[in-house]
Amino acid sequence: MRATSKHCCLVFGVLVTLGSWQLEAGASEAGANTGSSESGVAGPLDGMTFSGALGPEGKPKDIADSFVFENGSFVSKECELRCKYPPRPYFVRVNGSKTEFISETQCPYKDARIVWRGTIEGGRIKGKSTWIVKRWYWTVEDTFEFEGELVSAASSPAVID
Repeated sequence: MRATSKHCCLVFGVLVTLGSWQLEAGASEAGANTGSSESGVAGPLDGMTFSGALGPEGKPKDIADSFVFENGSFVSKECELRCKYPPRPYFVRVNGSKTEFISETQCPYKDARIVWRGTIEGGRIKGKSTWIVKRWYWTVEDTFEFEGELVSAASSPAVID
C-alpha cells in the first residue's frame, strides 16, 4: 500500500502536535503499554487533587468529580467509579502562567476511551474531555467540560499559583 500525501500530512500533523508535549517520566512507553497506573516515577503535577464537576459541553456541569494527579498518572474519580476507567499517564507543557495537560484512558472491558485536555492556573483546573465509543457500525463521540478548585497539593515547585 502506498502512502498518499493526505496520509503523510496527517502523520506529520500528529507528530508536530505531539512534539510540543513533554513526555513525563511517569508516562514511559513501557508504562503506557502495560496499563499500569503506578509507574513509580512522579510527574510534575503529582500530589494535586481538584474538586469540581463535569457535564456535557454547553450544559451545566452537574456531576461532582475529583481530578487526581498521582504516580505519574491522571484520573477522574467519577469515571473510575462509574466505568472503571483507570488512571493513565499524563503529558504536560507550560504555556505562560498556565500548565496544560493531556491524558488518554481506555475502558478495560469495551472499545471506549476518554481523552482529557485541560489547563491548570491559579489553583483551578478547567478543560474538556472527549469520550469515544466505537461500535462495529458507528462511532459515538461526546464532549464534556470540567472544572474544579485545588483541594490538595504536594509541596513541590509544580504547584502553580
